[in-house]
Amino acid sequence: MAEYKVWAYARSAVPNLPALENQLEEVMREADRWGHIVIGSCMEQKFGNELWRPALFTMLKAVRQKRVDAVMVESLDRISHNLTILYRVLRFFQRHGVILITTKTNLQYELYLTGLNMRL
Repeated sequence: MAEYKVWAYARSAVPNLPALENQLEEVMREADRWGHIVIGSCMEQKFGNELWRPALFTMLKAVRQKRVDAVMVESLDRISHNLTILYRVLRFFQRHGVILITTKTNLQYELYLTGLNMRL
């Protein structure tokens, strides 16, 4: 597997800071396990259908600035539950040559379940 410069991202709507921190730590451990270099990370307690999420925008800024090759999350729904927002973020990744890596789920299957596999 290739060594990527990654951004680790965690999100939860549940107000449980220790669980959110554990989610981010697990993503970062998985990045380390695969030999990736964690360039940055962020986490936030926001609902997945909200667009205005400061940590999401911080991660997107790192992508736009070409500081990372990949974004790592636990699962696709950490990016968004809203399919329109999710689609726009995934297209943003594509336009900037960044891959998405999920640590707890099969990304290809998740894209199939959402119907986004046919649109990307």
